[in-house]
Amino acid sequence: MTIEECRKYLPASWVEIIEKDPVLLEIFHEHEYDLDCEAVPPFLIQDLRDGELEHLRPILNLYGDPGLHMYQGLLEIDEASRDTAEIQHPNGDTSYAAYFYARFSEEHKQDAVNAARTYLHAINRIFVEVFDEDAPLDEDAQIEFLSGQEGQDFQEQVFQAYAHGEIGEDVPDTDLGDWYHDLPYRKGCEDIHLMHEALYHISCDYNLSYYLQWPMLETNQENPFLGYFELCKLGLQIYFPKRNRIVLVF
Repeated sequence: MTIEECRKYLPASWVEIIEKDPVLLEIFHEHEYDLDCEAVPPFLIQDLRDGELEHLRPILNLYGDPGLHMYQGLLEIDEASRDTAEIQHPNGDTSYAAYFYARFSEEHKQDAVNAARTYLHAINRIFVEVFDEDAPLDEDAQIEFLSGQEGQDFQEQVFQAYAHGEIGEDVPDTDLGDWYHDLPYRKGCEDIHLMHEALYHISCDYNLSYYLQWPMLETNQENPFLGYFELCKLGLQIYFPKRNRIVLVF
């Protein structure tokens, strides 16, 4: 993509910054996706990992404190996944992992429990206070940790159940995605939606994207994805297979 094409699809303020930054200019120049769908390279964040995210700061700074909050979140994700970023190949070459992920350490088990309960409480609060529905989860739900083959088997069962529409009636609905997408951006922050897919592709994770974009939204509610974000930094994925059961996989 040439800088002339950038001008068609991106805010003028972004283009001015990109033109002055050789790193950003090269990334956008190599962007070969359909610009009508993806004005920002989906793997923009990957191209700036391991200490290069500072190139995004001038763009995010355009949005004041909300943009700087997003920038801080990106830095935290980058730092948490730093020791998994590089892949050493048998021939001696080095490449970067396709997605950001952290390694879980048992010493952070209590932090994980606290983060899981923070996220559970936030989900219940939204259902009760916003949706005017019953809380989908038990506040004292039991938490279990799964790893290795056991964790992989559990995730595969979850994937297959969703893929074939075989989710049991006892599996609680905890999805906040539709509600999130109905929330408006703060005035002046609307253009940040252009980074939606790039934020998603950090880990193929919409909830992580929602957390990072939350400061840009016109709402005074506390960020309900905070606990989820903390779990991501700890290297954990969370599931709610039953209202009284939380599964954390690493």
